[in-house]
Amino acid sequence: MSIRIDGTNTTANPGITGGDADTGLQFGTDEVKIVTGGTDRVTVDSSGRLLVGTSSSSQNARAVFQGNSGGSGGFAGLVKVSFDTTSPGSTADIGRIAFTDSGQVEAATISGRRDSGTWTSGSSQPTALVFNTTANVASSPTERMRLTSNGSLCLANTTRQLEGTFCPDGIIGTQPAISCYQNATNSQEQISFRNPNGVVGSINTNGSSTSYATSSDYRLKENVVPLTGASSRLNQLQVHRFNFITDPSETVDGFIAHEAQTVVPECVTGEKDAVDNEGNPVYQGIDQSKLVPLLTAVAGSNRQD
Repeated sequence: MSIRIDGTNTTANPGITGGDADTGLQFGTDEVKIVTGGTDRVTVDSSGRLLVGTSSSSQNARAVFQGNSGGSGGFAGLVKVSFDTTSPGSTADIGRIAFTDSGQVEAATISGRRDSGTWTSGSSQPTALVFNTTANVASSPTERMRLTSNGSLCLANTTRQLEGTFCPDGIIGTQPAISCYQNATNSQEQISFRNPNGVVGSINTNGSSTSYATSSDYRLKENVVPLTGASSRLNQLQVHRFNFITDPSETVDGFIAHEAQTVVPECVTGEKDAVDNEGNPVYQGIDQSKLVPLLTAVAGSNRQD
């Protein structure tokens, strides 16, 4: 193959070719292009950026990759990272993106990793995505999150796919949609609920039970007086038997939200007959635990009698 260096230096006839007149190197003002078939494919521009699939860009990134359009012809993508074997090891990384500074020591990574199981190239490829970040005053990344081959999202753990797992569509099958784990059997906070005022509730576990807490510290309250008139208010609560429309075979005891709201407003969320902007119902809910103070006050007065 002969090399020509006397081309017209256009995309149709690059300055340096190798026997194919429309394939070679084209030189511009402070830039170099790789041309194939008369089309710019790769450019190193005057800013030192590598442009692939495009000859110009407004991006400040050092490298810009513009993908194929895809469609019926196949994959529409930017970059495909490929492992150099058809049988990667049980937990081997098959591709990795690393983030670092000019010292080239990895600070954060995103890896595609074989997720154990049976690997047969093209037909069985169990894969996880693994996210690693480096903590303050640490020198290397630690795994923080993993999206497993079965769709589990594992946060702050690498093996317990039942604990710290979030799977809202139930694609884990018989396993729970959300599972929380604390590596201790003494009293531990599993979930904390916060707003601009601070912590307003929590779900806690100990060695054998679960408790649900809402803010109740005396330091958060004022104008504290005894509850009076509890009996008359209790008599206003209407208790019904009914079934939910979606479950006609099960009859239960309970309240109608808007009726209970007139007696104990704090036990109900939402407003009667509310709808959203499209006219769809916004249903009320009830927290029956909010009725406990009223019941306790009545029980207390009966004991005194």
